[in-house]
Amino acid sequence: MEIVQQREEKPVHVLPTPHQGAVVRKAVDTLAIVPTRDKISLLTRKIYNVMMHHAQAQGGGQTIYRARLKDVIYLVDFNSHNTELLKEYFRSMVSTKVEWQSPTRSEGEGATWGVSGMIAHAELITGRAGEVMLEWSYSPKLQQAILDPQRYARISLSVVAQLRTHAALALFEICSRYIDNPAGLTARNHWTWWRPVLTGAPDSQAETYKEWKYFKRDCIAKAVAEVNLITDIEVEAVEHKQGRAMGDLQFTVRRKTQQKLPLAALPSPIDLQLIGRAINLGVNQARAEKLFEKHGAEAMSRGLEQLAIRMRRTGMEPVRSPEKFLAALIVNPVETVIVPIEDTAKKNRASRIALLETYRARRRAEAESLFGEMPANEQERMLGRFAESLRSTPSVARTYEKRGLDAPMTRAVFARYIADALFGEGWDNPSDTELLDHAIA
Repeated sequence: MEIVQQREEKPVHVLPTPHQGAVVRKAVDTLAIVPTRDKISLLTRKIYNVMMHHAQAQGGGQTIYRARLKDVIYLVDFNSHNTELLKEYFRSMVSTKVEWQSPTRSEGEGATWGVSGMIAHAELITGRAGEVMLEWSYSPKLQQAILDPQRYARISLSVVAQLRTHAALALFEICSRYIDNPAGLTARNHWTWWRPVLTGAPDSQAETYKEWKYFKRDCIAKAVAEVNLITDIEVEAVEHKQGRAMGDLQFTVRRKTQQKLPLAALPSPIDLQLIGRAINLGVNQARAEKLFEKHGAEAMSRGLEQLAIRMRRTGMEPVRSPEKFLAALIVNPVETVIVPIEDTAKKNRASRIALLETYRARRRAEAESLFGEMPANEQERMLGRFAESLRSTPSVARTYEKRGLDAPMTRAVFARYIADALFGEGWDNPSDTELLDHAIA
């Protein structure tokens, strides 16, 4: 049940300049949270940290916590008065079941596991003066861990507000636990343990990374770079392989000697108003957040303005996919001009063809990379089958016999061959959704 009501105003707990040096003491067992069904978004985790900070400041003598909504919003640095959009994040905290597991379980400190909702309830209450208050509570077990953590990491909320991806935020929180550890090393866990922890997505979801190579490239490397750029710590991934296969993963952690970063190096904070504008224009919320994280507030705002102008035009071909149109406008901004329908259609076809070619090139490169990781005997078998497949093209077969894969022609044919073998028929004809993911990635 959702409640938005007016009630008699109570004394308000107001934190002094909460954005300056605000810290949350996060229990070790709650650093590595894994959703059981729905993905935890970056903004959800940021808001959750701010609420935890307020709860700790108010103390353990109560079961319901209260803060001005603008204090919670201020700490996560977004600029929207759209409480309808905020409600989605509070709904998510109530309905999302998460598993709590300690990242230090391999250190002999006692493995801890639990499951609960992120919060037990949330209310938005409008006072007489029109000020909106947020009230919330936790499950009894979780409340004890939040208010009186025996082992915890000190998380700077000003740093949290600047991080742009869930992976970087989760990595920063876990690594903060080890900043004063003499060894300067996080716990060592299998790389698949880190996967749902950093992505914020349950392993059952199709979008999770099934292979270490792609998880390392698209998640680990980017998260490490973001943490090292923005925060006051430096981290580095340490891989422990089992033969040729990837095994365990841990991170080195050390504090930077120069902790203050130049303002120009900081990314734009999340702007919920931009996400709301994107949703109103027909863009999926998750896609909008992903575009924002990748390109920043300025490019997103410019793209939304151009999308809105384009959608208001009469006598033009309608915008069939606002998501793809916005992605294209952000990457290649255009002047606001009236373009005939025929010219627009031609440009759209040309843009799709160009995007399709980059998609195919990337998939071929991925196939070649996967081939390079195969055992030698499996590579030999595939090369033998490739040679047999060239019987129908004598000219290519002769070139391959003379120069092998060093010849550009045979290299290109081989890349196509292994892509067919690894990805299956139709890999080079992606759906619109796959092309959109490629454009955003």
